[in-house]
Amino acid sequence: MRNYSGILLASLFIAVIFAAGCTNQTEPEAPVPALTLTTPVLTRSDQPVITIPAIPTPPSTVATTLTVTSTPVVPATTPLPLADPTDVSRINFSSYSDSDFSVEYPSTWTTATSFSPPYPVGPFYLYDDPRLTPPYRVVTITSPDNTKKFVSLTQDFEQAGYFSLNPTIGWCKAMFQRDYRDLSAANYLGNFKYFSTGNAMASTYDVTLPEGTRYYPSAYTIKAIVTRRYAFYCGFFTDTKNFSTYRNLKDVMISSVKTMDTL
Repeated sequence: MRNYSGILLASLFIAVIFAAGCTNQTEPEAPVPALTLTTPVLTRSDQPVITIPAIPTPPSTVATTLTVTSTPVVPATTPLPLADPTDVSRINFSSYSDSDFSVEYPSTWTTATSFSPPYPVGPFYLYDDPRLTPPYRVVTITSPDNTKKFVSLTQDFEQAGYFSLNPTIGWCKAMFQRDYRDLSAANYLGNFKYFSTGNAMASTYDVTLPEGTRYYPSAYTIKAIVTRRYAFYCGFFTDTKNFSTYRNLKDVMISSVKTMDTL
């Protein structure tokens, strides 16, 4: 009886184990298919697209006009010197004086000294003369606008009283023809005066050439004084237009000349 019970229990135990194994068993997983490498064939729609970066186009330049609104800078200019008054009563005169001569001149004019005159005309045409001893003495007095000049020339004789001048109209004409070989003294030389001043003889004459002439100065007055010790010449030089405009001023200056050797 006891053996039968043991066999029964053993049989039940085996049956339980078998049932458990059947219910817990899982289905095997599906096999993973092998990886097949194939080279894809690209169709036209599958071709890679290569994008070339576009070159940037600079913005168009439009010419514009720059408007300057600032005030323009005006360069400073030196005012032109005023012309001398034509009325001599409105002119303030100064006196120039040295060991040779003296003269009255407008106070606005400037003086300078040298050894050669600015114009080689008439007696101012310098040349070597054994009777004269250089250096010669020249004084030039110039107007502010540089249109008029008073010039004096003093030349010493090598021996006092060795030479004398007879400044006649013939001498003046000879001076003119030497300077202007193609012109006639009869047409352009005038206002000749021959007179004594102190202990010497003197002469004055005018030269007035046509306006537009190629000669300069084109108009002037010469005064010549010859003493025992020296020959003295002075001149008022300008152009033809100013010579007429400032005739009164010219007369005042020329008549005011006094040489020290004739006092």
